[in-house]
Amino acid sequence: MVVIMTNKSKEKGEIIGKTTATEKFPNTVEEFYFWIEPGKVVNPFDFVAVEHVKDSTTIGLVSSMNLITDAGSQLADYISSDFGNPQAEPQTPRIETTIAKAKVMSNISSKFPIEVLMPVSAYKIVRFATEDEVSAGLGLLTIEEQKRIPVGIIEMSNGSRILVYVDSEYLLGPQGAHLNISGITGLATKTSYMMFLIQAIYQKMKDKVALIIFNVKQDDLLHLHEEPTDITPDEEKMYEVVGIKKEVFPVNDPSKDIRGVRYFLPRGFRGQPNSAYTPPEGYYNIYAYALSDVRNRLDLLFHGVPDPYLTMRGIIDFIMEKFDQLKFKDDVRDPLTGEVIRKAGSRVTTWEDLRLFEEYPSDVVRQRRTGWRFIGLLRQFTTSDLFVNQRSQKEVYLGEEVKRIKAGEIYVIDIAKITDEREQAFIIGDVMRALDEMYGERESKDIPQKIIILIDELNRYAPRTGFSGEISPVTEQIREIARTGRSRGTILFTAEQFKSSVDSQIIENSAMQVVGRSGSAELNSGVYRFLDDEIRDIATRLKQGELIISHPTFRKSIKIRFPKPYYKRIG
Repeated sequence: MVVIMTNKSKEKGEIIGKTTATEKFPNTVEEFYFWIEPGKVVNPFDFVAVEHVKDSTTIGLVSSMNLITDAGSQLADYISSDFGNPQAEPQTPRIETTIAKAKVMSNISSKFPIEVLMPVSAYKIVRFATEDEVSAGLGLLTIEEQKRIPVGIIEMSNGSRILVYVDSEYLLGPQGAHLNISGITGLATKTSYMMFLIQAIYQKMKDKVALIIFNVKQDDLLHLHEEPTDITPDEEKMYEVVGIKKEVFPVNDPSKDIRGVRYFLPRGFRGQPNSAYTPPEGYYNIYAYALSDVRNRLDLLFHGVPDPYLTMRGIIDFIMEKFDQLKFKDDVRDPLTGEVIRKAGSRVTTWEDLRLFEEYPSDVVRQRRTGWRFIGLLRQFTTSDLFVNQRSQKEVYLGEEVKRIKAGEIYVIDIAKITDEREQAFIIGDVMRALDEMYGERESKDIPQKIIILIDELNRYAPRTGFSGEISPVTEQIREIARTGRSRGTILFTAEQFKSSVDSQIIENSAMQVVGRSGSAELNSGVYRFLDDEIRDIATRLKQGELIISHPTFRKSIKIRFPKPYYKRIG
């Protein structure tokens, strides 16, 4: 790799040891070993540099360390201390040293025209890498300024703080796309990290990007327009390093031609917002669903319903195909009063009509109990305040609103207080399908270049398939965007506690993988094979605000910190 060396890169970092190679532990093109000078402090994920052949420099990432002595066994040490006396001076002083293993990130040179892929020799001076060397080792110096998206800060044992950024083409497409983050709730700071990235992207690409954010936890993301009160002095300094302005998201105001945050709250009792927090008047809309809104996507309602013989799907497909022709052949009477509640010949237009309709052809409903099951499930799924026979003038349909989204706009869709997980999944699936339709209906010049969709608790809406292999329509919608979204600019930012419980295709199509603190049992599952064994061990003891990042342009995973995103947090 050829890089242009600056004045900074000519400065040398602090010397910390020398390389070593043995018959049992040889250096390779992928890793090398070095002993650490007594008294020096080195930690895993520190970057080190070694002068190599052809005026090149090898940049390594410390992955593990072991302290060794010349003792043949622990028993020898025990005997040396007067047969187990902790206070005794050892009769045989031991020679000891700490041996570190470093993963090769890159070999850089300003003179040699090709990358050097040779093992590092023994007895070479090892020092902390400089800022430019770390950046070069990660391939950052070759990224054009306008494509740089800050993703966090590397903090080394010598006090260095180094900004890490990625090429937007490998995060937002077309080269690679999508982000997935996993980790223990609270400790992993998953939502905070996604919002930090979104804030960075929004400030850099506001005229090109639109955002759709699903709020799944209380009122976590309903305060994006409010000033934070918990930014620490340390985070103030981190903001200076990452170069992000300390600004809250603007509020959408078409009358002043200001594009920004617009909150969508679900309809609740008597048309009031079913939300943990209601933003000021004019900042939000209430959304609801009439049958006419979603007549062509009823399949999304049956998320997670077992349907091995496709009996439910047959009825749903019939309704979606023949909806305009659905009429009651006979009068429908109230079972208690005998009163006619639907006249023969009247059309099916509302949820209540559909819950009463039973006149399906025999080739669609071959057994009456199948029809009864469908009606029972439909009643169960559509009797909440969110589903209305007719929307009021104050209520909007999310699908229509999503199709009109513009660059610079941020739609925060609140689903936190909706207790039925199927309703939450239906809302997400409906938005995804509306986006699909938007690309076919609007001229490409009017569509934002990038639309980022943030979904937390992904395992609820796109779980890993079981032995039956059934995939719900909502999971299929999310999976399809993971597969094809990068080419058109529809990007997923997703999070969950356990990566192993999420649909594998969504995970595998996410170019950027982020891991917060996680349990060892979870980290031993196959979906974490992109992490080396030593790094998996470290992931079990990450602190809050520390994350491990794997990205296509990085040779190995790295550890970063980041400041809290700049908006008000509750609790």
